[in-house]
Amino acid sequence: MTRYGFIRTKEDIKFLILYAMGFLPGPVSFDAVVDICTWCDGGFGYFELSEAFYELLDTGHLSGQGEGGAALYEITPRGREAAVVFEKKLPFTVREAAQKSALRVVRKLRRDAAVRTAVREVAENDLVVMLEMEDVFSVEMHVVSRAQASLLERNFKENAEKMYQTLLNALIADYSDGEAD
Repeated sequence: MTRYGFIRTKEDIKFLILYAMGFLPGPVSFDAVVDICTWCDGGFGYFELSEAFYELLDTGHLSGQGEGGAALYEITPRGREAAVVFEKKLPFTVREAAQKSALRVVRKLRRDAAVRTAVREVAENDLVVMLEMEDVFSVEMHVVSRAQASLLERNFKENAEKMYQTLLNALIADYSDGEAD
């Protein structure tokens, strides 16, 4: 398979990882790093990125906490220094794409952190699902099964903004003539 892009060597991939992670405000999952870096350039694949990433952990340019899918990683002071020194080795278009990609992932992480759900059982076949968009709105609904609760949680996590707009439109509609506009 022919790959197109500016980043091809392991060292360039490492520079890209460090450069992109320099824009992140805190620890992120490996999946977030993959998302950021593979969006920037098509000259390398997942396995090359993974190998370079774990070498940066071994050399102390990145640090990790947790294990497996729950592990979070961040750039260390040593990694920041290397990113500054080698920043110019990355083509301008790749640096620009890395910055945009990192900011896109940060926005998604913040959005996902602000959207929360919880389920509590009141009685048999009576569950309360709490759906919340932090500092915007919160709704609690009674449902009769775990399947319904899961469906509400999943739909809310994927569409919280749309649901807020729909709810707001319903609440501000003029019902005085018996029909909503």
